[in-house]
Amino acid sequence: MQKVRIPVSVDPVKSANKQLSYEGVVPGAGLHRLGDVIVNELQDIQVSLRFDVDEQHTSFFAGHAEAAIEVICQRCNKPMQLELKCEFHYAPLTRRQKEENIPEAYEPVELTELGEVMLHEVVEDELLLAMPIVAKHAAEDCEVDRDAMVFGELSEAEEKPNPFAALQDLKRK
Repeated sequence: MQKVRIPVSVDPVKSANKQLSYEGVVPGAGLHRLGDVIVNELQDIQVSLRFDVDEQHTSFFAGHAEAAIEVICQRCNKPMQLELKCEFHYAPLTRRQKEENIPEAYEPVELTELGEVMLHEVVEDELLLAMPIVAKHAAEDCEVDRDAMVFGELSEAEEKPNPFAALQDLKRK
C-alpha cells in the first residue's frame, strides 16, 4: 500500500476484482458540506480503503477515515477540538448485485452513470454521520457549569376549576 491522494471516483467492481487498497488523504477543501459545520479550515482527511470480493462473490469496499476538526460547543459557544473516526463497508449496486441480494454487513451504494462510486462523497457522508448530534465539551472542561444554567423563570400556575366537576356532581346523583 502506498500513501496517495484518494481518487475522487473508482469503478468498485474492477477495483474489487484487482483487490486494490489505498491509504492516503482526501483533501478537506473539496468537502463543502463538512466544511460548513466546522469553525476553521478543514484539513486533509486520513483514509484507508480496501476493495475485495467476499465468499458470496459480492464485490465490496471497506474503509476507515479520521479527521481532526474544530466545532462550536453548544453549551459555552466556544471552539472545541473534535476527533472524528468512522468505519464503513459498502457494496455497489450493479446489474448483478441487487439491493435485496447484498448481505446485511454492507451498505448499498449507488454508482454514477459511468459505473463508478464517488469516494470523496462517501467519506464525507460517513464523517457527517460520525459527528455528535450536539457538540459540547465534557462537563468538567466546559466554561459553563451545566448545573448553574437557568433558562427563565416559570410563573406560578393559577388554580383553575376542573371543567368536569359538574359532571362529577351529576354522576353522584
